[in-house]
Amino acid sequence: MGAYILRRLALMIPTIIGIMGISFLVIQFAPGGPVEQVVAQLTGQGDSASDRLSGGGDLMGQSGGFDESGSKYRGAQGLDPELIKKLEKQFGFDKPPLTRFLEMMWNYIRFDFGDSFFRNSSVI
Repeated sequence: MGAYILRRLALMIPTIIGIMGISFLVIQFAPGGPVEQVVAQLTGQGDSASDRLSGGGDLMGQSGGFDESGSKYRGAQGLDPELIKKLEKQFGFDKPPLTRFLEMMWNYIRFDFGDSFFRNSSVI
């Protein structure tokens, strides 16, 4: 019985790491990340959820496509590339994905969940 309990406890660690890895991949590589949200707000393309449901907001004049300046973010046309780089640095997208994942894991092990983007204070 003791061996079974130890084996189950030992399997918890790779399971948690696997779950965190999958969630990291989904969150990091899904479209509509935090940089795109800020870009949409700055360019006036960000609609609230109630506007989308009620049909508010005019979508006819918005191209919504990639701009000609080579930015990888939708709607970044007319924004300073330095601002985009600053946003990427603020949200951590200036580093490779593996580095971001390892930093995230290290911070979680130390119970350091970072700072809130809304309240400018520590999460814990």
